[in-house]
Amino acid sequence: MFRSLAPTALVLVSAATATQAEEGAFDISVGGRVHVEASTSSPDPALEERFEFEDGVDWRRARVVLNGEFLDRFTFKIEHDFASGDIVPTDVFIEATPTDGEATLRVGHFKEPFSLSIQQSSNNHSFIARPAAVTALAPGRNLGFMVHDRLVGDRVAWAVGAFRDSDGYDIRPGADWSLSGRLTGLALNGDEGSEPLLHLGVALSHRQPTAEAVRLRGRAGVRLAPRQVDTGRLPADGMRLTGAELVLARSSFWLQGEVLTAQVDLLPVGSPDGRSARFEAQYVEAGWFLTGERKPYSRSSRSFTRLRPKAPVPEGRGAWELATRWDHIDLSDGSVAGGSQQSLSLALNWYLRDNLRVLANYVSTDPAGTGSVEHVGLFLHFDF
Repeated sequence: MFRSLAPTALVLVSAATATQAEEGAFDISVGGRVHVEASTSSPDPALEERFEFEDGVDWRRARVVLNGEFLDRFTFKIEHDFASGDIVPTDVFIEATPTDGEATLRVGHFKEPFSLSIQQSSNNHSFIARPAAVTALAPGRNLGFMVHDRLVGDRVAWAVGAFRDSDGYDIRPGADWSLSGRLTGLALNGDEGSEPLLHLGVALSHRQPTAEAVRLRGRAGVRLAPRQVDTGRLPADGMRLTGAELVLARSSFWLQGEVLTAQVDLLPVGSPDGRSARFEAQYVEAGWFLTGERKPYSRSSRSFTRLRPKAPVPEGRGAWELATRWDHIDLSDGSVAGGSQQSLSLALNWYLRDNLRVLANYVSTDPAGTGSVEHVGLFLHFDF
């Protein structure tokens, strides 16, 4: 029901806000993004027998977004993705900031405050896909509400929220409330020139599984690659996620990484002795701008943000970046045999302008005991 109403609501809100914007009550902006990926995979015969690998071109994202501000206290965002052929809500929320500058309240469908990589926009990643460590263990967008604020001259930021697992706007049967929170701080505050910036953070999430089942799985490298590590559906009545994160930037060098864990409380049908299962994942990635740019940092999302080349095309040559990533995930513990894998990624990226770039990635993935697979991918990003 909500999916069918979403396009109508978007049109009605757009018309209403556009009308009031002319009267000075609203400040409205319209934008969007288009992401296209082409990839090919070369698996070992043992892997090719177990999984289905695809080569081809895929629409990753095709989004339209409406951002607005009204009454000097409220902001909203309405964004939908059309890449799959369906109209899928991504960020659809409203925020209210108290007049005395206290914490901000956000309500709607948006990213939970967990994981550095998740908070970083897909417009700003240096690799075609997020790490398997993150896609397997970190929650993404869900329905709920969140309170967030920045303190001590923007050096400390916190966010806490309650969420229900959702598919678009539709609550899944059996979904209970989950709690997530993230705390970050800038140990070194430099964000210009050669001054170092050091960001440290932690995140926690206590989750009530949908329909008393948990499934953790992840793919590496490119979107068309299969998920080679997968716990399957685990009967469970609780799960706790923890994360620790780091960001370092100095001159043209940048580095970020995370360590994530999941503690799943298995039901007797999933573990006869009633024990819990613990899964772990880590990644670290680093890059260097050959053309001298510094990767910018956002104090609102507490992650890296949009790069503006010093000499954009066609006036100049744009910005060129070299990057590498190591990514590891282990989804096996006791009676759960979800498998483990590690991957190494290399990237050469060309930023033509701040809203137009091309990413070239090479990824070598080694699932434990089943051979290896190599992926080559190209990624085109344009936003407006």
